[in-house]
Amino acid sequence: MADFQSWTTERIARLAALVLLIAACLQIILPFLGALTWAAIIAITVWPAFVWLSGRLGERPAVAAGLCSLGLFLVLVVPFGILTATLGQAVPQVASMLKELVGSITPEPPQWVSDLPLVGGLLRDVWLGAVADMSGVVKKALPAAEEAGVWALAQGANLALALLEFLFAILIAAVFLITADRSADLAERLVSRLDIGERGSIIPLVVGTVRSVSIGLVGTASVQALIAALGFVIAGMPGAALLGFATFMLALVQLPTFLIWLPAAAWLYYGGESGWAIFLAVWGFLLINPVDNFLRPYLISRGAKLPFALILMGVVGGLLAWGVIGLFIGPTLLAVAYSLTQSWIGAAREAVNLPPETP
Repeated sequence: MADFQSWTTERIARLAALVLLIAACLQIILPFLGALTWAAIIAITVWPAFVWLSGRLGERPAVAAGLCSLGLFLVLVVPFGILTATLGQAVPQVASMLKELVGSITPEPPQWVSDLPLVGGLLRDVWLGAVADMSGVVKKALPAAEEAGVWALAQGANLALALLEFLFAILIAAVFLITADRSADLAERLVSRLDIGERGSIIPLVVGTVRSVSIGLVGTASVQALIAALGFVIAGMPGAALLGFATFMLALVQLPTFLIWLPAAAWLYYGGESGWAIFLAVWGFLLINPVDNFLRPYLISRGAKLPFALILMGVVGGLLAWGVIGLFIGPTLLAVAYSLTQSWIGAAREAVNLPPETP
């Protein structure tokens, strides 16, 4: 009985020490968990380019990883940093623009507004009432404008923190690329020790899903940017290429693209180009916006070899649960769960001597 008690006490002490060690390690890693997750996503995504570049450089992985990091920095961090820096500065410019727009509102609405079916008369009455009591409208709008300014400044600070985290993630990703062989071996050993699924299936599934999500995000943002730039060119907007690039950056970080093309349409309207303003607004609602809802899940599902509905739930649910990084985590978790379920169903059918399901 004494031996059993000492054995039990020893096991409890070891378990408590292990729990304390894990908790302490998590406490240390927690501030860097987001950067580490982004670093793993970046390393998985750029791995094919890294392998090709390393071969071209005579098997020099350190140089190849440095060039990949430099490319990511120039393509993503620098433009994103410029966008973050100008967000707070844009608040007074928007306020000045709103004052100019208020001063330029005509006493009578345009004829096409009054001729709109069903809502034309209502819009005309609202327009005339706003013009007659412009000071009251401005007073009502001031609190909302102040809240919008505070929100913009807060978002600028959040974006700056996200930018620093992403920069740190790029540096860590370079280390992951250089030590990829050891990392892959460690992951395989961990999967085999945890006994989750087949050793040769889970890791490729995770890698393929993450890479497919990255392709889906970048591909969708690129298509939206090209469609937006084409619309800007057709409507005669100055700086169409710059506006298209801004659309790409917003789509890439999962911000709504109407923050670009809707103000552009308003700028055309108050510049006297009402026809082109309506065209650009319709172009955005019918062509730019829907791309994000259909093309992204389609591209992800093709690369991940998973049902489209499952990928769509993973993308949307992950985004709602964890933000932008959830776009990668959601489909990956569902992909692993789907693979394990399929494996478990197959084993269960074999246990009761049922033939395997035909694909």
